[in-house]
Amino acid sequence: MIKTIKKYAFAFLALSFLLAPVFSQEFEESQNQEVMPDALPQELQQNFIIVEAVRQHELNPQITNYSSDSQILNGLYEGLFTLSPVSLEPQYAIAKEFKISRDKKRWSITLRDDAFFSNGEKITAEAVRDSWLRMLANPASPYSSLFDIVRGAEAFRNGLADFSQVGIYATSENVLSIYLNSPANYLPKILCHTAFSITHSDPEVYSGPYELEIFTERKYILKKNPYYWDKDNVTLERITFLQSENAEDNTYYFNTGAVDWITANVNQQKLLDLNAFQLNATFGTGFLYFKMSSRKPAESKCSKVWDYPEFRNAILEAFPWNEIHKKYLIPATTLVYPLAGYPQIDGFDYTDEIEASMKMQDARTKYQIPQEEIIPLYMHVFENEFTEEDEKLIRDSLEPLGISVQISKIPSYLYYSTIDTADADLLVTSWIGDFADPLAFLELFRGASTMNESGWKNAEFDALLEQAATAGESERLNLLGQAENILLDEGMVLPLYRSVSSSIIDLEEVGGWYVNAFDVHPLKYLYKKQPKYNSSNIVKL
Repeated sequence: MIKTIKKYAFAFLALSFLLAPVFSQEFEESQNQEVMPDALPQELQQNFIIVEAVRQHELNPQITNYSSDSQILNGLYEGLFTLSPVSLEPQYAIAKEFKISRDKKRWSITLRDDAFFSNGEKITAEAVRDSWLRMLANPASPYSSLFDIVRGAEAFRNGLADFSQVGIYATSENVLSIYLNSPANYLPKILCHTAFSITHSDPEVYSGPYELEIFTERKYILKKNPYYWDKDNVTLERITFLQSENAEDNTYYFNTGAVDWITANVNQQKLLDLNAFQLNATFGTGFLYFKMSSRKPAESKCSKVWDYPEFRNAILEAFPWNEIHKKYLIPATTLVYPLAGYPQIDGFDYTDEIEASMKMQDARTKYQIPQEEIIPLYMHVFENEFTEEDEKLIRDSLEPLGISVQISKIPSYLYYSTIDTADADLLVTSWIGDFADPLAFLELFRGASTMNESGWKNAEFDALLEQAATAGESERLNLLGQAENILLDEGMVLPLYRSVSSSIIDLEEVGGWYVNAFDVHPLKYLYKKQPKYNSSNIVKL
């Protein structure tokens, strides 16, 4: 589960950072057949340049939850399993096989004999255990609660038990045993997440296909890790991440072949190859959510009425759904991205002003709030999330309920770092799930979850998630659907849109890059193809 920044700030891209394009002789390839990396000249693979938005990367995979960090981290670190860039199914990485006990609560995972850190040290089962214990012991690890399925893990991360009581043991140099509280057949999916990558106690030692060679304010250069177990299948010698805010420069350098992949802004009208524009829906949802009083500053200016579902539901009835949804490419009416087998959930797609007024009157009566009292509603949003017209529409829709809406626009590059201390009732976020499962979204609102930024707790919701952990797949999805219904009935979220990703990359010249719903593109698979030589364009005298 990864946060995404919807709008970015960018920085100037100096010409000296860029490399001139490399051309080679003409070659032929059959239709739809990709040239394999070993058939390409090695000089073509010396550097691969990615232009991205300006943001200082957090290079500790255990404490970040930004998708922009994940892209560089998947080159520096690796876990026991990793996602296939094509099917998004778990595949073996540092692990080579596993066995599950008859009661499905013990997993014995065997590591590769040839797995080494970038300093040449062998990656042992003890090293894996130490890595995960560091994550569990770090209060800043947002994903550590995903390991609450492991015996003793929740108590340890909350300081209520010793590390020796955590059900993760190195039973031999290459075998790791994991003891679960209850069966969880989705464990490999969780272990694909960046947070469960294998780290070393030295932050400059890496477990992935690349290691960090150079880091400056707006440039990261990764070089091939000579000790990586699968180094023979890693083609690119170096990968350079450059950061730029200049859409015109970005477009120019892509058009001239100086950069290979852009995730930052470009001027689409000046893009010479429109086929290089890759746009696709991702496994993510953008939504507004309420923040409980327990998570607000002690001297909060906010009203506590938003802790009560009756007031929240009045807003949901009055919210201008139709008009707001029109502004998005793919509107969302529910939180969980629809998956095969998941029950159909009735979401929010219409406004009922009469029902909203009645709900507000009933809520005021129940909690003894005078009907004439003006209730403030403080919203924090990305700086470009809503236009002035959108904001006026929201204010005008809620004003008849006696609500005064005050909207603060936070710069996107600062937004997520302010959420924890934000004195706001309603916040916006954009979330991409890390594994194809409803839990990737519902975990955000589980009471004990380290990813629960709202502070909302509901015993029935939590119980359904616990029941789902031991249920068969069909029953499990139904239980998770019931949990989402509780979340929506409680008025905790206002779904806005399904996430969309965009990249500028010429797939006729770059191999190993695949469109997928997670917008995951492992660096180890990337390589450059030979550019086609257009003989028909020669000037004839």
